[in-house]
Amino acid sequence: MSSQVPTFAPDQVWFTSDTHFGHENIIRFCNRPFRNAEEMNAELIRRWRETVPEDGIVSHLGDFAHGSSRLWNDILCALPGRKYLILGNHDMKCIRQGFMSHFELVTQQMTIRVGGQAIVLNHNPFLCYGGSYRDVWQLFGHVHSGTASHTGLDHPRLNMLFPLQYDVGVDNNVFRPASFDEVKAKVEAQVAAAKKAAGIKDDDKAPDVQKNVFMDSGQAIGPQELTRLKAVSTDIIELDTATPVKETKKIQIIFHISSFLPHRATDSYAWKNKKGRCISAPSFAKSV
Repeated sequence: MSSQVPTFAPDQVWFTSDTHFGHENIIRFCNRPFRNAEEMNAELIRRWRETVPEDGIVSHLGDFAHGSSRLWNDILCALPGRKYLILGNHDMKCIRQGFMSHFELVTQQMTIRVGGQAIVLNHNPFLCYGGSYRDVWQLFGHVHSGTASHTGLDHPRLNMLFPLQYDVGVDNNVFRPASFDEVKAKVEAQVAAAKKAAGIKDDDKAPDVQKNVFMDSGQAIGPQELTRLKAVSTDIIELDTATPVKETKKIQIIFHISSFLPHRATDSYAWKNKKGRCISAPSFAKSV
């Protein structure tokens, strides 16, 4: 594949995952509201056709179908749009060479740009990924989240994700592909919830390119966090990590908003500027 990142217009693109066409057991596993696989297939096809135009672009993030070559071919022929398949765990054992002509691309991971927004596509949610601290989204499937299917083994771990990650699986999106604008609204709502949990007032309407989260501190920063902070601020210098900084009760840290997780609100670190002084939130705010 070319190293050039594919770029699409926002009104061209839809995302989906985990359709599991033909998979009878997925109805029981995920509490899907269908009596059998035939009914599920028909309804998923109907909703896809209602949503995606013939010239639309659909990124399917894996676990497309569970069945024979005939099932795959029949369903693919019924679905409009130019389709990209990000392989899921079920696809690895079901995919056949004869299906390839139905897809623009079949790959295990893909990065695209939509309306200026960089997006990493993978079947699985990542604990960390390239660009996660620079407002890059990661869209995924696999976990079957959604109001009717909180039964998956992975579901309790979803609170560890960045607010820039979103499950585009059908169980989480009323059994139809989600448009770019729909996903954008979901991600923005997650970021807003993270800000609220952190006590940040959204007092400006500029894009979240360099929003800051300040946290109280009580210990020195570790080498991994130092590396991450250097990527965000040119004021970061090397710090003696062996000795916790205890000179002040109000040492605080700057985090890029996309690195904030609600469950990390009690994390604590300290850092210094190039003059060797510990920087508090008020003094840093004046400098930017």
